[in-house]
Amino acid sequence: MKTLRKILLLMAVFSIIAACNKKDELGLNEEPYDMSLKKAQVEVTVPFEVNLLGEITGLIFDDLECLDGGYPVRAVVETSGNATHMGKVTLTFAFCTGGPPDPDIPNSVYTFAASSFELTAANGDKLFLYNGGGAAILGTNAYPDYVTDYWTSIAIVTGGTGRFEGASGELQMNDYCTSIDDYTHHHWTGEITLIKGKK
Repeated sequence: MKTLRKILLLMAVFSIIAACNKKDELGLNEEPYDMSLKKAQVEVTVPFEVNLLGEITGLIFDDLECLDGGYPVRAVVETSGNATHMGKVTLTFAFCTGGPPDPDIPNSVYTFAASSFELTAANGDKLFLYNGGGAAILGTNAYPDYVTDYWTSIAIVTGGTGRFEGASGELQMNDYCTSIDDYTHHHWTGEITLIKGKK
């Protein structure tokens, strides 16, 4: 009986020693880790593309904000189309435009002011964007003859809702009007960074 008691006592001591040597499951004894590694584990950067057709639904010539900024008109453009990771989307532009040509940009015909806008998915998720303004340019050899004017600029992703909450990134905007239809055409490409697990 004493031998059995000694064996059981010895097993209990070994169990306690083994338990003390186990790695801390909560990570309390671990060395601090690189924050960039943690960030990479919770964020994912993905390609993003937007294709929209728009219709000018309003031209407001007495908008004080636009007039004070040197732009004679506020244009309102309603668009719809598709976007990667969003499906069917809508977007309304409301921006000051018609400013003087930019002398530093060849073939510039007018300028437009900075603006913010929201790309909205069918499920209600939104992607918030900011554009710093730019200049519209008469058609050149870069586009077919039916392109009457175009404008390229950068849209900065400033956040969103739903799956796009906390999103960031940058999109190259390529937009144009044509002589063969009454729509504005918008094609944007770039990358956005999403927070994993957002739904």
